[in-house]
Amino acid sequence: MEFTTEQSNPCTLEFSIDVTAERVARAFESVYREFSRYVSVPGFRPGKAPRALMEKYVNKARLQERVKEKLVSELGEEALTEAGVEPYRAPSVEAAEVEDKQPYSFKITVPLEPIVNLGAYTGITVDRPIFAVNDEMVDARIDRIRNERARIERVTDRAVEADDVLIAEVAIEADGEVVSPKRRQLLNLTSAAPQVVENVLGLNIDEEKTFDVAFGEDDAPQEELINKTATYTVKVASISAKKLPELNDEFAKLLGLESLEEFRSDMKAQIEAEATRYGNQLAEQGIIQSILENSEIHYPYALVREEMEDAYRQLAAELKRMNVSYEIWLQANGYTLDSHREEVETVANLRVRTVLALHNIAKNESFTVTDESVDAEFTNLLNQGRLTEEQHDEWIEDNHRRFQIANALVQQDLHRFLFENNTLNDIVASETPTPEELEEAAADDVE
Repeated sequence: MEFTTEQSNPCTLEFSIDVTAERVARAFESVYREFSRYVSVPGFRPGKAPRALMEKYVNKARLQERVKEKLVSELGEEALTEAGVEPYRAPSVEAAEVEDKQPYSFKITVPLEPIVNLGAYTGITVDRPIFAVNDEMVDARIDRIRNERARIERVTDRAVEADDVLIAEVAIEADGEVVSPKRRQLLNLTSAAPQVVENVLGLNIDEEKTFDVAFGEDDAPQEELINKTATYTVKVASISAKKLPELNDEFAKLLGLESLEEFRSDMKAQIEAEATRYGNQLAEQGIIQSILENSEIHYPYALVREEMEDAYRQLAAELKRMNVSYEIWLQANGYTLDSHREEVETVANLRVRTVLALHNIAKNESFTVTDESVDAEFTNLLNQGRLTEEQHDEWIEDNHRRFQIANALVQQDLHRFLFENNTLNDIVASETPTPEELEEAAADDVE
């Protein structure tokens, strides 16, 4: 065996490994002996058949794959040992098919430990936006809560109006083919295609209408209708409307508050807390961006790939929950396959750089977490009602859960350190944050 190495970047080493024909032949012989123990050859006990006969009965594709696996594993390990290289993550392999008694070559790409040269991470000045909470924001939050608690009531004395929920018999055809056969289904006008909603408005119960809808790439409700004109036939079976609860003291009491005034005050305080967290997040992001700009950080692409795989797994789980295909999701959000991958990769790179920088700051500043502080945090979570007693007793002995708590405590120390050792210039924001931004801030719970 001979090998050469090439440093493609400071944290990636590529090995090109050449294997002699003799070593390949020995690998094939070894694998034939291995397979002989469970390949049945008429007239011979397992492991006793001559190789010439074995070759007629063995699965050639499986045999070659096993030989390739054996050569890559053994010789790759030999090359790493000889070169004195310790992989930071599992190496990736580029290997062609292998032929008996023929020279063979393959490549392995070895991720190496990240290299982080931190620049200044104190003495940085960033703006921290201060968001004013107005009545419109409070009203919007209250309306959302009312909508969440709304009842759906059957309507019999009027035609279909916007935001109704219908039970209707719906059939869809496109290009002369049935896309969806006529069947009774729920038609929620708050989420249906706008062109469909426009056509069913004003229909009465038992009234039927047939109409055409032209869909593009971004507004088709299902894949089969992209860039097609669909013919809908809709017959209304029933009409239901959303009935919001009355906004009064009784509604506030249902939420555990004494009065409508207290409800509004509570909502305003909640939004103000979220707005403060959001402003802190933006300030912290500014500090981290400055730290990254001041630092030299190298890392293997394997870390980016791990982040991307995790992001795709989370998205897949969310799309499964919503029963939406990835293709439809891409179209609805204005992505192509390539543009979405580029965005995921960009975010993954930023996350890897951020995690490595913060990890090194924590190490430089000797942020450590004791078992006692982890135990105390579990008790704190129990007292706050965020853990049941059963969960507390189980999780406090779980090493993975303890690691998660320890990591969260280190993150809190990092947050405090960055805010205490850098300058935050408070400025009044000219725009208010969106409900989605506030919700994300609340979910992250950055204090």
